[in-house]
Amino acid sequence: YADYLATLGHFDEALSRVQQAYVHDPLNIESRNEALWIYYFSGRMPETIDQCQKTIELEPGVGTPYSVLAMAHAQLGNRAETIRAAEEVSRIRSSPSDLATAASSLAQVGEKAKANQVLSQALELAKDRYICRFIVATAYTELGENEKALESLQQAFLQRST
Repeated sequence: YADYLATLGHFDEALSRVQQAYVHDPLNIESRNEALWIYYFSGRMPETIDQCQKTIELEPGVGTPYSVLAMAHAQLGNRAETIRAAEEVSRIRSSPSDLATAASSLAQVGEKAKANQVLSQALELAKDRYICRFIVATAYTELGENEKALESLQQAFLQRST
């Protein structure tokens, strides 16, 4: 329900629901990972960073908190922190979508060579696992590769990517 509310732009209410979920099951990593995106898209970068760090404390071997952390730091222009968080995503080699997110954040802070390397890693893993093509399109856009971004968006549409 929090995701639905966030999609409608009702971030205060969505985050209220997130807090209720934390009360009922404070250790549920999947719920926390979903909530991180709500914090991020609400534009509350300091809160996003705080929630990412709390999730990492609970489960340091999961990539999503690091990828969202990289995005939040990139939004704030924190280059060194962005690179550190993106490197953790790469080290963990979690989901291809997390890697593509990390690539996007690296490109945002001007680390295009590293971003291309991480995006290649994501696309290699995507041969056997799902990758959100919308995230890939975002990474290509950040890299200035608009044709590849459009191709990825077309693939997302055909795959009904979420």
